[in-house]
Amino acid sequence: MLLRMQIKETKISIINKYGERLVGLETLPSTEKEKYPTILLVHGFGVTKEEAGNFNKLTQCLTTASSLVYRFDLSGCGESEGDYSQTSLSKLRSDLSDILDFVKSQAKVDESRIGILGQSFGTSVTIALEPKVKSLVMTSSISHPKVILTKLFGTGYNPHGTSSVKRSDGTITKIGPQFWPDFDNYDLLESIKKIHCPVLFIHGSQDKKVPISEAGAYFQSADEPKEKIVIEGMEHGWKPYRERVYKLAVDWFKKHLA
Repeated sequence: MLLRMQIKETKISIINKYGERLVGLETLPSTEKEKYPTILLVHGFGVTKEEAGNFNKLTQCLTTASSLVYRFDLSGCGESEGDYSQTSLSKLRSDLSDILDFVKSQAKVDESRIGILGQSFGTSVTIALEPKVKSLVMTSSISHPKVILTKLFGTGYNPHGTSSVKRSDGTITKIGPQFWPDFDNYDLLESIKKIHCPVLFIHGSQDKKVPISEAGAYFQSADEPKEKIVIEGMEHGWKPYRERVYKLAVDWFKKHLA
């Protein structure tokens, strides 16, 4: 018999391989069970586990659909320790590996039913890890991060020093020279071939930061079953079709984590 309870959100933390404390949130659904299908949300470049509010609402939708949800600030972001100017794809991949190991170790997690949703650069980090999970949802995907992020930095790009870019919220993100050559260690289109689970790609036709071709490249290389949905008029941060993205993600995980 299932018992009803209030949705419970708890702040949690782990220590990564670099000795840094990574802060996250665990959100339990309102239906009490011994083990839950579980979703891990992976945020994008230089932002936080809230993803400008998108992950807050998405978490509510997923827990309402009886999934357990985890989301963390990667090192150097939000409440987590670390210097983001010294980050790299390899560093963030290591963070995600530690986080996923933690999630799998939790008694309330059904290890056979874990899904990951990545947003923007979070898709690059996820694919670089080649995670062994039950299902993936990749939104605003980046399959060639070195190219895309070089364009994002524009005149602030400095491969031999500190690159800086002003964000839409007025904050400035700075990255050191170690960031760029690290990408040469990865071929994400080869990595996605090694991931054998259902994958949904969601992209907006009005994404000015990342062209649809980035999701298309992943889609071509990905194993079956897979699906690509282009939402007409949607921007990089899912505006103005956030509710549709939430529903697509919930329905995909319901289907593939059943």
